[in-house]
This record gives sequence, structure tokens and C-alpha cells, in this order.
Amino acid sequence: MERWIIIISLIFALITMCEGTLCGIINGLVPKSDVLVHCKSKQDDLGVHLIHYNDTYEFEFKPNIWGTTQFYCSFTWPSRIEWFDIYKHQRDELLYCLWMVKPGGPCRYNRYSKSFADCYKWNNKI
Repeated sequence: MERWIIIISLIFALITMCEGTLCGIINGLVPKSDVLVHCKSKQDDLGVHLIHYNDTYEFEFKPNIWGTTQFYCSFTWPSRIEWFDIYKHQRDELLYCLWMVKPGGPCRYNRYSKSFADCYKWNNKI
């Protein structure tokens, strides 16, 4: 019986890993301002992207089998530079994660409340 549970768990993990995860970042800065976004993981550098107010930048990736995938992004707008871990597998284990960048920190879309209610503080400065 335990063997079947392990086999089924492995099959589920492999199927999940085959599906890509999509992350979206909306510029919700007030006052309205463009923001430069630079996202990276240990393996991938997605480059710098300009997001105009109320526009979205999206990227897709496949989480690793160990559940340790993490993407962090820098956000630069007039007189501010901030950092945030935009995807952490243990926190965001979703096929689609959507964030709105605000001056106080990014807010994740909550599909149950249908709002950007899950807000986080920026990472500490390095």
C-alpha cells in the first residue's frame, strides 16, 4: 500500500512539473509611474523590462522537482529601488501567480476574494 502511495505521489509530482507556472506583475504604483523590473532565479536571468502604469509583465517557467524554485525581482522607479521574492515554491505553489506592485510592497491576487488582498513588505535592503 505504501509503495502505491509513493508511486502515485511521484507521478503527480512529475505531471505537475511538466506544467509551466505563469507569473504576472502589474504596475499599480501611485502616483502613476513607470517601473523597471529585473527578475532572476539561480538558473535564469529574465532581463530588464519596463512596465508602464497599469500594464503587466508576465513570465513562464517550470518549477524544479525539489520544490525549491525561487524568482526574485528588483523594482526601480523614480527615487526608489526595492526587491521582492516574486515566486517562492513553498509560498506560491500555483500554476498562475499575479502580483500588483504598490509603493508599500507587492500584493498577490487572491482568487477567492477576487482582489489584491494579500500584501507583503519589500525584502530588506542588502
